Amino acid sequence: MKKKALIAQQTILFAILAIFVLLTFVPIAFTFLSSFKNNSQILGGFWSLPIPVQFGNYADAFSAIWRYTLNTIVYAVVGSVLVVMLSAISGYAFAKKSFLGKEVLFMMMLAIMMIPGVLTLIPSYVLYANLGLVNTPWAIILAAAAGGQIFGTFLCRSFMGGISNELFDSAKIDGAGEVVVFTRMVLPLSVPVLMTLFIMSSVGIYNDYIWPLLTIKSSSIQMIGVGLTQFTNQFGIVNMGVKFAAYVISSLPLVVLFSFGMKYYIQGMTRGALKI
Repeated sequence: MKKKALIAQQTILFAILAIFVLLTFVPIAFTFLSSFKNNSQILGGFWSLPIPVQFGNYADAFSAIWRYTLNTIVYAVVGSVLVVMLSAISGYAFAKKSFLGKEVLFMMMLAIMMIPGVLTLIPSYVLYANLGLVNTPWAIILAAAAGGQIFGTFLCRSFMGGISNELFDSAKIDGAGEVVVFTRMVLPLSVPVLMTLFIMSSVGIYNDYIWPLLTIKSSSIQMIGVGLTQFTNQFGIVNMGVKFAAYVISSLPLVVLFSFGMKYYIQGMTRGALKI
């Protein structure tokens, strides 16, 4: 009886999980299906098959958003690299070095994470405007590096704090300096958490909408989040099929990123990347 009850419980649990997975894929399937339709096909039947298939939607969408996508990829890569570099250095300092006021400074950094970003939106814009960085790529890159470093420092400190001090002591006995210890020992051992941070930072920059909308006015350097809203033709009609195709195309860089970095991402999550 216990075995039958256990099987029944596992079956129910599997069914519930399957339903949740199915619900997760419903909007993805709808977006992909709609990307091959025109407006009349979408409005005439949401879940009907695209007959005839509108393959031209993808060509039109690519010609409209390729520049935005390229800009966003560049911003995400450069900004994430800066976040990883700064977070690795500061995380190592907080994890393995002793200096006056270390804990107080770290708690102050964590306190900044509790401040909603919307409260600092206007002061940040004024600061970047006074620095002459508005409507330049640096408004996105520097803001991403500054905003992501705090959480990155927290992750790196938590992860690097678990690395044995004996490794560093042995290296220093052999004559290795701080630069050698950091570049040849700390960084290779921290690849999982650094890759986790890179992926999280890249996704955050790639999906950003409010800050690019506020600081970037030129369409030649605009990001994909804002670019996806500009699909109105000269008659004020939105071509929904082309817009759905643009959604699919714009998601491909993130799919590729997760495909190549998922192994390290899982390692970083399971090896203490999110432990205090």
